[in-house]
Amino acid sequence: MMFTTTTRLVLTLVAAASVAKADFFANFFDDTACTQNGGIGVDIRNPGCLAEGGRGSVFIPNTGLGTTDDNQFCFVITHGDGSCSCQSNSNTFTATGFCKLLDPSDQSYRFVGVSTASV
Repeated sequence: MMFTTTTRLVLTLVAAASVAKADFFANFFDDTACTQNGGIGVDIRNPGCLAEGGRGSVFIPNTGLGTTDDNQFCFVITHGDGSCSCQSNSNTFTATGFCKLLDPSDQSYRFVGVSTASV
């Protein structure tokens, strides 16, 4: 019996640790290498408008969901203003943890789940 209880505890701890590693918060940076002046993390599951004009890069988190459909997002870019009113470009990505180079002349951004993306 002791082995079964210990085994269950270990499996529960391993499962909890794998969930804790999931990250849904992207960070915008001033430089092109995701290292300088990182902003507050923004949830990539929230499609709200982000006025982050002048930024050089954004770190896309590793959600821990692999390549499933739930891990596909669209990064929508507005070049002309900071209110996401004229969305001029978009990129679809899998959130696996990487630094994306930005055009500092872009003014605002949105993250949209691919299943709900409309640009």
